[in-house]
Amino acid sequence: MKENGSGKLRTVFLRIIGISIIPLFIMGTAICIFTDINVRKILEEEIKKELRTAAYGLGENYGLMDQGDYRIGDDGTVFKGETVVSGHLGRLGDEYLKNGLVCTFFFEDTRIDTTVTDQSGNSMAGSKLDSEIYGKLCTTGEELFCEAADLGGRTYYGYYIPKRNSDGEVRAVFFAGRLRSEVMKNVKVVTETIIFIGFAMLLFGIVVSLLCAIYMVSYILRHFQNEENTRTKQTVSQERLDFMALVSREVRDPVDAITILSDRILEEETSPHIREEVLGIKGASNSLMISLDSVYEYSRLESGEIAVNADEYDITKLVGGCCDKARPGIERKGLDFKVEYNRSMPVYLKGDYEKLRQILDNLLENAVKYTFDGGVVLDVDYRKITAEKIDVTFTVTDTGVGIRKEDAQKLFSSIGKVGQNKNVSIKGTGLGLLICKRLVSVLDGRISVESEIGKGSKFRFSVPQDVLNEKTVGEYMDNGI
Repeated sequence: MKENGSGKLRTVFLRIIGISIIPLFIMGTAICIFTDINVRKILEEEIKKELRTAAYGLGENYGLMDQGDYRIGDDGTVFKGETVVSGHLGRLGDEYLKNGLVCTFFFEDTRIDTTVTDQSGNSMAGSKLDSEIYGKLCTTGEELFCEAADLGGRTYYGYYIPKRNSDGEVRAVFFAGRLRSEVMKNVKVVTETIIFIGFAMLLFGIVVSLLCAIYMVSYILRHFQNEENTRTKQTVSQERLDFMALVSREVRDPVDAITILSDRILEEETSPHIREEVLGIKGASNSLMISLDSVYEYSRLESGEIAVNADEYDITKLVGGCCDKARPGIERKGLDFKVEYNRSMPVYLKGDYEKLRQILDNLLENAVKYTFDGGVVLDVDYRKITAEKIDVTFTVTDTGVGIRKEDAQKLFSSIGKVGQNKNVSIKGTGLGLLICKRLVSVLDGRISVESEIGKGSKFRFSVPQDVLNEKTVGEYMDNGI
């Protein structure tokens, strides 16, 4: 089973990695390709804009963009009207050349100046326009951008501005270009940078995805383990509960038989010695049943087999029932007993009546059990939370044997009686206070103890309860209801 579970976890882990990393890798690759394509387009658009600006800048600077016929003289000199046109185009052309731009002037398809060389030392003298490009310029008469213009044995990104004469024929062409090899160097640098950044981001994404996958798998593993532990705990708790229920049922019948037989003997027997022995037997059987009930109740609480009820009840009836149960022990020991109410507290409440009874019964029983002189006081108070809800506080104070301060904090967390050497004559499982703690927690309440050896103990617990109406304990008692 364990191997099967491990195999499933490995499968889940691999699937998570696949789901996390493979799409990320594909997405990263697609982004790199898409970005590279777009960068190339952007660079080309920028080059196109740059070259067009340079070509127009030269033409406007030297007044060559105005209307006028272009012609060439016998000595190869080009004129616009009566103005001589230099292919070098002066200082501005030199400035562009320093920045890697070649700007020149063509008459028809031929470069008409011998002075221009590009950054690579390539002479533009006598360079002719590509026949296909020149054909397009003559046909359309429109500006043209070319990604691969061959001039003088070099390839350029070029921008052409054709000018027509009055006869409609293209006679002059302004050209601005940049060496394609230089542009491609820049593109390569940018592309490598993009790829590097993309790879770094992809690597970072893979690391993050792996960490997320590891976290997810560990979370799933913890979840599976917690579920398995919960199921195991529930199974064990249920088995323990079933076992305790079975033991309780099996033991109850013979104990009941012992109790019945003891009662019959007591009815018929007059010998004090025998009666004392029989009363001892009856008391032991009752103690056995109480202990079994306590163990069963504790097992039930531990297994989570408990629900909170919403009962409508009278607080004085609840307290009265608990006092009636404790009174025989109080009278047998000759103890004083007093109940004190906050008369302004509401009398009709809504909450889990049975659990409150069980907690209060346990605390009163303990107080009577461990008190031999003096008495027990039950104080019932409250604190208002809202108009419809109060915090009811029960305080049981006794003048019994008390508990050491260092032992007091263990009362609600340890099985077995705390400080047993101090109370060796008192019988019981010591589960009562643990049950009280569990029940108070179920009711969203709080429980505490204050005690001192030889001076007694004070147990206090508070639970929130709903208020049914405004009638108070004082009004209830004064009216004798």
